[in-house]
Amino acid sequence: MSIKFVKKTILLNQSFVNRARRIFDVKTEKDAVNKALEMVVEEDEIISIHKEIGGLGKIERIFI
Repeated sequence: MSIKFVKKTILLNQSFVNRARRIFDVKTEKDAVNKALEMVVEEDEIISIHKEIGGLGKIERIFI
C-alpha cells in the first residue's frame, strides 16, 4: 500500500499537538498529527470489527 501525503493548511489546538508529540515521543508536529490520525483510523477499524461479531468480549481503551 502506497501512502499519499497532501499539504493542508488547518488550525489545530497547539496544546493537543504538543501533548501528542510527548505521548508519541516524536520530533515533529507533522509526525505527531499523522500518528494520532493513524491511531483513530485503527481504533475505528477495531470497533467496527467488534460490532460485526456481535460485541462479544470487551474492548479496553488504553489511550484517553
